[in-house]
Amino acid sequence: MSSSGWKDAKLMRIRIAAVVFVTMCTGQMALAGGIDVPPDFYDWTGVYVGANAGYAGGSVTDSITGTQSFTGAIAGGQIGANLQYRSLLFGAEVDGDWSGQQGSNSSLSFNTRWLATARIRVGWAYDNIAYYATGGAGYVHFSSNAPDGTAFTATHTAWVAGLGQESTINRNLLLRFEVLYLSFLGNATAPSGVTGVSSSQSMYDIIFRIGLNYKFDWQGK
Repeated sequence: MSSSGWKDAKLMRIRIAAVVFVTMCTGQMALAGGIDVPPDFYDWTGVYVGANAGYAGGSVTDSITGTQSFTGAIAGGQIGANLQYRSLLFGAEVDGDWSGQQGSNSSLSFNTRWLATARIRVGWAYDNIAYYATGGAGYVHFSSNAPDGTAFTATHTAWVAGLGQESTINRNLLLRFEVLYLSFLGNATAPSGVTGVSSSQSMYDIIFRIGLNYKFDWQGK
């Protein structure tokens, strides 16, 4: 199998895994909603800070030079807050990740250097386990090439959405599994370079992350 075929097959496996994850979480969230939790159950309300690591892959399409897939590891941190009402969970979070994602062929290269998001979270919690949907805005810092091969770097805005599952290790430590879908808002513009011809680039990225958070629990529950 060629290098491009192997990368396409790898990207297809990432897409399939994302669909399976979304389906499982959606079913669990539907079962958990609307429950009036007992007073001795875990309370998710509070501020947290943590770290994450994972793997991601996506595709960039240039209006002149074509399409190229990219994959790589990511790692970073997050800070956020939750408010629980009965079995409903509301939250907000910001995060930033270093990214080692890259891919290239004879006409197009694309590397993500870092990405950051600001998202809201809405979910269902029952004692020490929670499922949530999340969405918001993001930034992607990347390097690519113009149609004439001239390299350039840029930061572009994006929208992001995803699903996750979180559970407690103890009163303060929380373990998380999350999948996010991130895509450029509009297209990024590749500079014209020496030829005077510019192009536009669209991008999407599927991100799988595991995270560990420390929750500052002032309520003592």
